[in-house]
Amino acid sequence: MMGERLYVGIDLGTYQSTIASSAGVMTTIETVVGRPKDPVARNFLGRDVLFGDDAMKNKLACNLYRPMAAGVAQDDEANLAAAKAFVTHLIDAVDPEEYDEVFGVICSPSHVSFTDKSNLVATLRGQVNAIMVVTEPFATAYGIGEIACSIVVDIGAGTTDIARIYGTFPTDEDQVTILEAGDWLDLQLMDLICKKYTGAQITKDMVRKWKEEFSYVTGDVREVMVELSVEGKKQVVDIGDLILESCKRIIPLVGSAIKKIVATADPEYQPILRNNIILSGGGSGIEGIADVMADEISDIGDVTVTCVEDPIERVAAGALVLAQDMPDEQYTSIV
Repeated sequence: MMGERLYVGIDLGTYQSTIASSAGVMTTIETVVGRPKDPVARNFLGRDVLFGDDAMKNKLACNLYRPMAAGVAQDDEANLAAAKAFVTHLIDAVDPEEYDEVFGVICSPSHVSFTDKSNLVATLRGQVNAIMVVTEPFATAYGIGEIACSIVVDIGAGTTDIARIYGTFPTDEDQVTILEAGDWLDLQLMDLICKKYTGAQITKDMVRKWKEEFSYVTGDVREVMVELSVEGKKQVVDIGDLILESCKRIIPLVGSAIKKIVATADPEYQPILRNNIILSGGGSGIEGIADVMADEISDIGDVTVTCVEDPIERVAAGALVLAQDMPDEQYTSIV
């Protein structure tokens, strides 16, 4: 393979990250880095750093880092080091050493600061030869062939990003980012559980898994039985009503952001945009969200809201298509 170029599309997410390569590899890894707490833990684990599920399984023996909060590397030494290690691990999954050079399209939230972008580039230096940084909604739209006239709503973990797409790279004016996303929803659900079941001992990771498995926003209240501890005693409780309530809380917030994107668009194109609203990201997996979102924003006129297929892989897959289509002058060398 020497002498050939490898293209990669990378979606660096708060809770999970995906890389897709032109060699046909697609890998998703939980965005978490673990470092042994002390020499005993180091001897027990047999390595200096752990990633993804491996880190989570051994989290009591590790200091855990989620270095991509809100989709960008956190600006402190420990998290930047963790981000660098994680990105190296992620790119290693596609065997880049078999190629002379690696060109990558990296996806970020719609509005990130200069420092955030600089940190993102720093984590990739030495791993790829050249990069482009694009927004997650644009990568999704490009990958599914919906760049003519659409609104893409990426409901991720750290942020929800909404963008108007119309055949070119979106500008800042075409995009809105709000902090109410999956991470926010987890905190809402955790608060509701703690209020209903006084003394419940739960973690954010437990709540996130329940949400991902059982989330819904339509129909009657469902029974969702889960096991938790109250002062060390096992209890099996029903959180179905709480999942419904917490998931519904995000609807008007995202709906308001969508309305803003429509209202500030060219009026001639607003009817087309209203009827091509595409939900993506992990939050698009909430059962019934497309229909409920359509009802939420129906006061602006006729609307059509759909969800992408395979939302976890969709951003990286779109980034890879873009990487292969773009001329070299669109890339920034970071060797």
